[in-house]
Parts: sequence; structure tokens; C-alpha cells
Amino acid sequence: MKLRLALLLVATLPILPGLLPGTASAQSGGGLKLGPSEEPAGKLDLGAAPAADQEAPPAPPPTDVTPAASDATRTGERVRNGAWEVACGSEGVNCAMAQIGNDKSGTPVLEMVIRKLEEPLEVGERTAIAVLDVITPLGVVLTEGLSVTIDNGRVESAPFQICTEQGCLVREPIDSDLVSRFKRGNNAVISVVAANQGEVSASLSLSGFTKSYDMLK
Repeated sequence: MKLRLALLLVATLPILPGLLPGTASAQSGGGLKLGPSEEPAGKLDLGAAPAADQEAPPAPPPTDVTPAASDATRTGERVRNGAWEVACGSEGVNCAMAQIGNDKSGTPVLEMVIRKLEEPLEVGERTAIAVLDVITPLGVVLTEGLSVTIDNGRVESAPFQICTEQGCLVREPIDSDLVSRFKRGNNAVISVVAANQGEVSASLSLSGFTKSYDMLK
């Protein structure tokens, strides 16, 4: 049941979220990468940047009023809460929250993206209420999967679903228990195994998680 649901989610949701354009390149400069390389790492663009020949929308008139977070999500602007960024599609729906994870040297090595499901889905004995994506560069050992630990708690593991030219994807339905642990936590550590250097871990701050998650719709 869980495998069928995971495959369904991969088939029906975008492989790479198009809601936070330029997040990876904006925060990491050179893009995500695993380990030292003589070749420049390819940027992992999580958004669908507008084509060069498309006319950019007119800039909004200047205002002295800073919009509230809810107003910003309605207009499709990116909102930062602590360590997380939230952005929504048109009309303030299809929202996602995201954060880049860095290794111990400060190199960005993955991105976590969370979106709420429109309706809860039964997964075995659990009820999934959201989908967690972790996107890594190419070069991970797929058979090792990915592990997540919140504040030195129990280790959660998940398999990779697919790789594209932009990177490799773990897409996992998550239930209210895991969401609550993220909300209560201070830090999450995500680990993968890179073919050229063994285990690579990235630390993500959970500051602002609750506010960001509650904005999703």
C-alpha cells in the first residue's frame, strides 16, 4: 500500500517543486553538490523560471505597507519564517515550504520541501497529511536511501524514488505524528551516502517550521 501510494505521489506531483524559483541558487551560489569536484556543480533549480521571451509582469506600485504573511502567500511572494521559506502558486494555493541543508563544511547538499495534501490519505495504519520531498544532487548511492533524525530521536528512513538531470528525489507521505515532531523539534539531520565520500549529513534548523507549515494550503 505504501509503495503504491509513493508511486502515485511521484506520478501526480511535480518531480521538482515549481513553487520556490531559484531557492537553491539563491542560497548556495554554486548550486547543490556532493563532495569536492573539479567540475562546477550543476545548479538544482527548484522553480520554473520564466522563459526569456516571456514578458515579465509589471512591477506592483510602491507602498509603505509591508504585507502580512497571509497576504504575501496570496500574491505568490516568498515569505521567510525562521529558517524556512514559503511560496504559493496563483491565488495563494499549492503552497510549499523549503530549506537548503548544508554539510559540516557549509556546502549545500540537499533541499527539503514540504507540501500539504489536499485530502488525507490512508497509508497502511497511518494517515498521511503532507508530502515531504528531499532533493539531492546526482552521485548518491540510491540503495542506501535517506535517513532523518529529529533532535537525536529515532531514525526515520526512506528510499529514493527517481533521479532526473536535476538530481535525485525522495518523496515520502508523512503523518501528523511526524509533523508534530518537526514542530516541537529544534534541529533535523538528514543523511545520505555519496558514492565518492561515504555518508554525508546535512543539518536543518526547525526554527519557523510551525508558522511555515500552518501557512500551507
